[in-house]
Amino acid sequence: MLDRTPSRELQEHLWVFPMDYPIKLIGNAGDELRVAVVDILQKHFPEFDGDTVKVQPSRTGKYHSLTAQLRFEELEQVHALYADLAACPLIKTAL
Repeated sequence: MLDRTPSRELQEHLWVFPMDYPIKLIGNAGDELRVAVVDILQKHFPEFDGDTVKVQPSRTGKYHSLTAQLRFEELEQVHALYADLAACPLIKTAL
């Protein structure tokens, strides 16, 4: 079973805001995953361009890896985003 509790072990003391951060998400292949991810990202970053999300299929095609570049202004944004990502049943892993 996947632990959907946001990790507090993010080594927050090393982070300097504002910061650009590449986020990578993995889930079952399909358009639903991309739509859900873009919706969550645009909720937290209204100016985010969903067309910039890069999708990479796994070798078997069962999973998709989605990558996006985000600009965090404060730590609270990180926690809020990861909480919403963890709550999405389509996302298996958020890095």
